[in-house]
Amino acid sequence: MEGLIWVNENLHSSNFFNYLFKFITCLGNDGLIWIVIGVILLLFRKTRKTGVVMLCSLLVGFIINDFILKNIFNRARPFEVYPEFKDFIQSIGLKLPSGKSFPSGHSFSSFNCAMVITLMHKKHGKYSLILAGLIAFSRIFVLVHYPTDVLAGMLLGILTALCSVLIYLKICKSIKARKRRKILENNDYKATRS
Repeated sequence: MEGLIWVNENLHSSNFFNYLFKFITCLGNDGLIWIVIGVILLLFRKTRKTGVVMLCSLLVGFIINDFILKNIFNRARPFEVYPEFKDFIQSIGLKLPSGKSFPSGHSFSSFNCAMVITLMHKKHGKYSLILAGLIAFSRIFVLVHYPTDVLAGMLLGILTALCSVLIYLKICKSIKARKRRKILENNDYKATRS
């Protein structure tokens, strides 16, 4: 909690940064920026598989994060404990989020999608990780999550992404093995007929 008090007392003196981080945090609302990126990835043959894995991973993680973990931990948001945080949030025109605090959904969705992109397209991964890091930090900056909420969301997002990519690779391997078997069976059949 001391960390958020420090943020509130030391980092909110610049209106430019206050509104910049408000904008960045709003990018992560409902995972919308990641859904848009996922849909764009679906449009191109070269990135279609990444888009599918990313959107599936996002959906599974959303269910785990928002419907299971948030209800289990049932942690109040920082501004519910410290009313002065509410004053800052409202002063920059940010709507007070509903729902529980732990783990951070913005951090989860951001690191989940950024990791899928990084694992499947290393070249573009660094940009998605930078965006994910900014969105995660913005949740602390605007005082709607504790640092531990953000850390837990990041870790959950990374783990969900790793599992999703591993499952995808296993499915691909299984499909290739099945095709290979079918080719061998056809070759054996042709050899016995001649």
